Amino acid sequence: MSPRALLVREPGLLTTVQDLGRPGWGSLGIPPAGALDPEALRVANLLAGNDEEAAGLEITIVGPVLSAIGDVDLAVGGGAFGPFPGRVVRLRDGDTVPFRAAETGRGAARAAVAVAGGIDVPEVLGSRSTCVSAHFGGLHGRPLRKGDLLPVGRSRRAPRLDAAALEMPSENEITLRVLPGPQAHLFGDEAVRIFYGEPFRLGPDSNRIGFRLEGSAVPGDLTAIEALPSEGTALGSVQITADGQPIVLLAERPTTGGYPKIATVARADLGLLVRAQPGATVRFEKTTPGEARRLLQEGEERIARFARWLSQ
Repeated sequence: MSPRALLVREPGLLTTVQDLGRPGWGSLGIPPAGALDPEALRVANLLAGNDEEAAGLEITIVGPVLSAIGDVDLAVGGGAFGPFPGRVVRLRDGDTVPFRAAETGRGAARAAVAVAGGIDVPEVLGSRSTCVSAHFGGLHGRPLRKGDLLPVGRSRRAPRLDAAALEMPSENEITLRVLPGPQAHLFGDEAVRIFYGEPFRLGPDSNRIGFRLEGSAVPGDLTAIEALPSEGTALGSVQITADGQPIVLLAERPTTGGYPKIATVARADLGLLVRAQPGATVRFEKTTPGEARRLLQEGEERIARFARWLSQ
């Protein structure tokens, strides 16, 4: 079989090679990276006939334009990007496809593109994910550029051309269920009222490290906060900065940090956040560990049912 690849005609706003990340290296200061919306990547990979953890592309707001070298099958999960979002697209040698958002400025801000056979870039520390902030992994440790050539691996299973991806909501007003953070006790009644009672706006300077929210300042115990030692961070931690604004930490978060963490977003709700457009309204709602586990289990069962159906 002749080598297959994708040629980048236009790179889009921020397109990177991502798989499910490289957990386990935090003690060396290395963030896990990986897809911001792992559910979208897993579903797209299943559609394309790949293992769930295969490397694909994460596209942001404005997707790339890609040309096929050899015959290539693609599938989109998450947001509505490209001519056939949520379905498998079969490209013949020389075909070109734009992965544009269905509606500019509306709908999901991100999606995952899986390629039958996976994007076959070298592994770094067990993962093909791009860590943009540290400039390693993926394709030369950076977002895609015009003229890049992405090698495609050997397909293991035929994709389901008649199937459609699971629907994943993307809304302009979202509510994130959260658990109390390790420094929740440093925030008094007024801070709690603001954090849980008032809306925040998803700021435009958000990135793969974390999403910045804008709204009324959440006041904390400044004396106690200034004395905090640096400690490990977790996916979904909600830090409160010195000016009282929340930051939700994501895949390329620093492995340690000194800002107080008022809450942690339930893993099942992170997809809502990363698919939201800049300017979206974000609210927080308390949940319990049991409910957070139940939500996560429901999501896993949903993907498992989808995988079983595809294999029939």
